[in-house]
Amino acid sequence: MPKFNSLYKQRIKFGYVILAGLTALLCIFTSPVFARDTSNQGFNSPQIAILPQEQEAKNLYTAGRFSEAVTVLQQVLQVYQGNNDTIGQAVVLSNLALNFHQLGQIPKATEAIENAIALIQNTPDSPQSLTVWAQAVDVKGGLQLAQGKAEAALSSWEQAASFYQKLQDSNKVTLVTIKQAQALQTLGLYQRTISTLEKLKTTLQNQPDSLIKAANLRSLGDALLVAGDLKKADENLQASLKIAQQLQSPENVAAAYLSLGNLARAQSKNKEKNNQQALGFYQQAEVMANTSTIKAQAQINRLRLLVKMEKLPEAQALYPQIKSQISNLPVGRPAIYAQVQFAQSLLELRLKSSSPNPETIGQILAVARQQAEQLQDVRAESFVLGNLGHLYEMTQQWAIAQDLTRKALNLSQSIQAQDIAYRWQWQLGRILCQGQKQCDNQEKFPDAINAYTEAFNSLQGIRGDLIASNADVQFSFRESVEPLYRRLVDLLLQSPTSSQSNLQQARNVLEALQVAKLQNFMQQACQDTKLQLDKVIDTKDQKAAVIYSIILDDRLEVIVKFPNNQDLYHSPAVKLSKKEIETTLQQFYNNLKDIGNYEDVQEDGQKVYRWLIQPIQTKLEQGKIKTLIFVLDGFLRKIPMASLYDGKQYLMEKYAVALVLGLQVRDPMPLQRREIKVLAASLTEPPKEVKGFSRLENVKKEIAEIKKTGVDVSTIAEAQFTNKAFNTKLNTSNFDIVHLATHGYFGADRENTFVLTADGKMKLDEFDRLFQRQGQKRTKAIEILFLSACQTAAGNDQAVMGIAGTTVQAGASSAIASLWDLDDQSSVLFAKAFYQNLGKPGVSRAEALRLAQQALFKNPDYDHPSFWAPYVLVGSWL
Repeated sequence: MPKFNSLYKQRIKFGYVILAGLTALLCIFTSPVFARDTSNQGFNSPQIAILPQEQEAKNLYTAGRFSEAVTVLQQVLQVYQGNNDTIGQAVVLSNLALNFHQLGQIPKATEAIENAIALIQNTPDSPQSLTVWAQAVDVKGGLQLAQGKAEAALSSWEQAASFYQKLQDSNKVTLVTIKQAQALQTLGLYQRTISTLEKLKTTLQNQPDSLIKAANLRSLGDALLVAGDLKKADENLQASLKIAQQLQSPENVAAAYLSLGNLARAQSKNKEKNNQQALGFYQQAEVMANTSTIKAQAQINRLRLLVKMEKLPEAQALYPQIKSQISNLPVGRPAIYAQVQFAQSLLELRLKSSSPNPETIGQILAVARQQAEQLQDVRAESFVLGNLGHLYEMTQQWAIAQDLTRKALNLSQSIQAQDIAYRWQWQLGRILCQGQKQCDNQEKFPDAINAYTEAFNSLQGIRGDLIASNADVQFSFRESVEPLYRRLVDLLLQSPTSSQSNLQQARNVLEALQVAKLQNFMQQACQDTKLQLDKVIDTKDQKAAVIYSIILDDRLEVIVKFPNNQDLYHSPAVKLSKKEIETTLQQFYNNLKDIGNYEDVQEDGQKVYRWLIQPIQTKLEQGKIKTLIFVLDGFLRKIPMASLYDGKQYLMEKYAVALVLGLQVRDPMPLQRREIKVLAASLTEPPKEVKGFSRLENVKKEIAEIKKTGVDVSTIAEAQFTNKAFNTKLNTSNFDIVHLATHGYFGADRENTFVLTADGKMKLDEFDRLFQRQGQKRTKAIEILFLSACQTAAGNDQAVMGIAGTTVQAGASSAIASLWDLDDQSSVLFAKAFYQNLGKPGVSRAEALRLAQQALFKNPDYDHPSFWAPYVLVGSWL
């Protein structure tokens, strides 16, 4: 293989991340059946002795000497066949299946377990036969899961659980329930996984500590980690570790350390500290582990983290140890995925240092491929082939890369595995363009677009399952999802045969990107009744235009939708690098917040105006457009569009402005002033336990001024403004607007997005519960959520996601909030002007916002954009 081209050093970051079920292995008990002992099963039946050879085979299995165990078991099988001992034959066949499985001889394992079940089904009912039947079905479930047949495995383990329940074997019921949870997690059904394990935890909590309890707590912690509940994950994993230590079980201690390492690595705060802690956990897992599986997984995870932290000498020293260790893994899907993950880490290490060479990485994947073929594990084989194709992509051997990628794609599609198919479709698109940004090969251009389009369509089908709870156990959105959307838009808009069809498709992808970003921020799928944005401006507001933007590596692209016009307008691309665009926007943002700096604000505002508005200025005037709806991308979301400047006027002076996150909005309903009902909640003094927030002197005055505007206002204030009391008050009537005059904060993620109440923080996660409709008194959704005294993380472009996420959680049609901390006194004037105008004939929410901004702008004390510009309306604007 040739050396890596420097161009591709930028592409490894888009490499493939293994799913949680592949990297964070659930450590469950697997042991040979060898259990014709029916004592302690709840039946009065005698113990049945096993042959000495069976005990020998058990010892061989435990030692990992599977071929020798098979030889012994085949001899025992002949004995039972000669004696016509059906139960004995079924037990031996089940154990043969276990050993064949470990050897990777899946057809033989499948034949053995099916024969065992067929034999036992034809024996008279008895506690003995039911015990062996349960164990055989249990073994079958493990075999099915290793083959990637998670649904079948779940069904088998459910059947085994019912048998164990009849036998009153509570320990086996517990173990097989944990296995069911593993199958559910493999299927991506994380909430069902958590529910299953939570119920089991409740059942076990009053029982003495046991390894079964430790395994359940660890499995539950792993599932909570996938679901993004890191606090509860830590609680359960620490509890599992404590029990394992008390019971002096090195393997379970090692498994707990492995999971705790994954958890530490997933923490977003104090990244350096958490990474060091994760390395420590992995090393402890290596020391404690007495099986090759956990030891290798701990080493692989440590290598991956060392490479990420750019501790390259340590990584170089570690990888030869892993290479020797990984060869000792029993053949199975965990071993295959471990090798793929090892190869991925080595690829990244190769890009940051001089070794290992590509041949070494290829050899690892070749072994994994052989094992996947032996197992007849189609999903695992697809993973291996796709990553092998990626290796050849990195070395620019395009023909081989394309062949391997197509094979991986065909395999994934044969089992309808869209979650991996989209990645091979994406990879195929890159390969067809041979990695060139401009895709100079015009003959391959349509094929590349088709490949990317197929990847996008596959991703749309599973988008709800790809909500990134953390970068380790699920796809990292920014690295493994977002670039696909951007590259497809890039190709569509640079296509030599650019057409309305391309523009429409590009806009659809932009919409999907925005919705996916919101889902990623909220870590949950958004289910809601939506109305197409086009339909809104074509039928309900024909004086509105929608402006879509996307920042690409080498340019800014803008698409515009005008009312009653099926054709989209494509503005000339702004030929600036992403860095140049972001530098200008960051400077603009800083100047906007600098009170008294008018000249620089207007200069920066004019630059952005030329990018977004000037190319369509004539069309806006001809269409008599009054409202501009923006779908913004990246750093543009940090900038309040109202502050753009045309050389004479700010945009706010000419147009009402709103933000949406895609092509759909909740069915917008104009508000009628006489019907508006407001619930206003206020808090002057932040709770003592929450630091960093000042006293809000003017919130009482703000609420008083709102009352004076003539709208119907109910209040809840100060000590009465608790989460519970707020929820009760909210459900006393159908409020159109909820006005929160209290500190709030929009951080980089949902954990750091909240508003303050008298009893602490009302987090984003709690909004859906607090705002849910109860009883018969509140029968309609909230129209506006007004967040009066909120601030955002300094310059964070996720702020709009926080506002939108809060709106969605509250079930509101739109929200009004600010992009930076506001003057307490100016907010009184703003709120007064907003409510004075809202709902008047011809005054939409967006227009009411504009009039309130103008009220501040016309006041000499507040005419700088830092006072009036940060207010943004997100969602329905009518």
